[in-house]
Amino acid sequence: MATLRKGDLALKVAEKLGSPKSQGDVALNAVLDCIREALTSGDRVVITGFGAFESRRVKERQVRAIRGRQAGQKVTVPAHSRVGFTAGSDLAASVRGKM
Repeated sequence: MATLRKGDLALKVAEKLGSPKSQGDVALNAVLDCIREALTSGDRVVITGFGAFESRRVKERQVRAIRGRQAGQKVTVPAHSRVGFTAGSDLAASVRGKM
């Protein structure tokens, strides 16, 4: 199984567009910036057939430390936001079909 990095993805976008890699990089960065800006402002990003990105709020909670001087003791993890992704039906079906 290979790892597809941002540069590889930009190259594939450029090939699909029939343009140089620099144009693929510009296009990919534009899309990623739009997604980042939407999530930062609290919006949900839905790409039909691919999936949905959203900012999720995680409550403060107590967890047991597994390393360091506090190993075994309860440690408080503060409330924070994280990015969540839910795969769309087309993406999920194509991944399931490959396995």
